[in-house]
Parts: sequence; C-alpha cells; structure tokens
Amino acid sequence: MKWTIVLAVAACATLTAPGSAEDRYPSRPVKLVLPQPAGGAVDLIARALADRLAEQTGQPFIVENMPGANGGLAGGNVARAPADGYTLMLAVDSNLVINPSLYRALAYDPFKDFAPISIIARLNMVLVANPKISANSVQELIAYAKQHPNTLNYAEIGIGSAMHMGMEQFKFMTRTEINRVSYRGTAPAISDVVAGTVDLMFTGPPSAKSMSEGGKLKVLAVASPERIALLPDVPTVAEAGVPGYTMASWFGLLAPAKTPGTIVERLSAETRTAVNSQVFMDRMKSVGLEVDGGTPAAMLETMRSDTQRWAELIKATGITIPQ
Repeated sequence: MKWTIVLAVAACATLTAPGSAEDRYPSRPVKLVLPQPAGGAVDLIARALADRLAEQTGQPFIVENMPGANGGLAGGNVARAPADGYTLMLAVDSNLVINPSLYRALAYDPFKDFAPISIIARLNMVLVANPKISANSVQELIAYAKQHPNTLNYAEIGIGSAMHMGMEQFKFMTRTEINRVSYRGTAPAISDVVAGTVDLMFTGPPSAKSMSEGGKLKVLAVASPERIALLPDVPTVAEAGVPGYTMASWFGLLAPAKTPGTIVERLSAETRTAVNSQVFMDRMKSVGLEVDGGTPAAMLETMRSDTQRWAELIKATGITIPQ
C-alpha cells in the first residue's frame, strides 16, 4: 500500500513538474548581434525581424550592433557565447562564405562554431554606370572594356564585399580589365559614380532605381537569376550577355554551435512565420530585399556552395587582403 502511494505521488510530481529550459524557450530576452553599425541593410533586417519575433514569442529580441574586424568581432563574440539560444547572430554572407578564403586567421569557423537557423533575406545587386560612359548595355560595356583595358574604374566598399566580389566575378567571366577604387561606404561611392569620378559599381535596387529615374545613373543590368519587380524592364546580367552570372548578398541567422536542436528548430519555425508575415515582406520590399525564410539545412547547403564558389574565384584571380 505504501509503495502504491509513493508511486502515485511520484507520478503526480512528474506530471506537474515544470518543463525543461528548452521547452520554455525563450523565457527571457534574446540578444541579436550584428557585424555592422546601425543604419545599414543588416540593421534594418535585424530590427524588423526582432519586432516580429518579440511579438510572436512574448520575449524581447534586443539588437546589438558590434562592427569590427570585418565581422570578426561579432562572429567571435557569438561563437563563444553559451549555446542556449539567447545570443544569436545575423550575419552578412561575406562573413561566412568569403572571409574564410581571405583571412589567414578568423575569430570563428563558420561551419564549426555556428548552427545555421535560416537565411532571412537577399539583396540582388544592380550594375549601374555614370551617364557619360558610352556603353548603354552590358554587351557594349564589355566591348568597350576590352578595347580600352584599365580605362574604366569601379567603386566598391571593401575587399570581400558584394560590390567588390560582384565586379571581380564579372571581370573574370568577361575577361575584362577594370580598375578598383575603394570607398568607406555606399553613399560616397554612389556620389562619385554620379559625379563621374568613377564609372561603374554594383549597388542595391532602390538606389539604382531612384538615381536612374533622376537621370543621374544608367542602369545596365540586375545580377539576379530573374528580373526583379522593382526594375522589371531591366535585363539580368545573364540575359544581357554573361550566361550564368548572378550576384546577390544574403543575410542569415545563426546560433552558437551545440545549441540544442529543439531550440534551433523553434527559432527556425518562428523565423519562417516572421519573414512570411505581410508586415515583414512589405518592409523588405520597400528597400529592394527579397525574403527567404528557408530551413537550417537549406542555409547550410548555401553556405557550402557559396564558400566553394568564392574560394575558386579568389584563388583564380589572386584576390588578397592586407593582414
């Protein structure tokens, strides 16, 4: 009889015991670390995502900007954080798939130190030119660059950035020679293309659209696999004469490695709900971003394929970075 009572009490205790920390996740604020300062695309994405996740989970998602070392400061910080789901990173693709081929030593290993959660959004690049250059299409640009090697200049905002890698890939695939001019930010780079100080650059769709409508820039092509809604009459680079060419920057959410699978899956599911909400999609569309919201497995596969792609280009072209 006594054993029956003891077992019954134990069973009741089991049924009424609080769930594990994983079951209650999130039960306190979550920190979302960014590798860039406030004001850029990744900051906008992070804050829009944080708002949606906070509303869905009932816990604050706090955005913390941590620029430095081309993503190394934020990456190292998150890689060393407890693997409990309360410190996450919203990374730019270059932090994960380009930096490993450029830097001899990183503060993190993209594949060993992180658990992918989801690619949040993508930014398809647009090739623009100063109106004074004679080329009015990609084919004309290629022809001019071949006839006048090292005459044209292009603007970029850092070795390994989408603007830099996009043009280096373009040069490699078209066998053209175009000089690189480095800037500290997108705004001064675009200003100099408009002024004619430099001739070309890759930029985002909103700035390309607004500048072209004002007659300040020529839009030559979009670097997406298909034409984009913001610039429906502009051909893709592939359509315009460079088959297979694409260039898009993407932004992905990650947790420290060894974060419990249940937490990663919860974050992935909540993220898919967030990015597919009309509020989030409208916010992204207004700045030329395309939402993704894929699975952890899909993000990991993208990381692998893009790492190989950029490693091959860096090796073939001899791109280096001062260290």
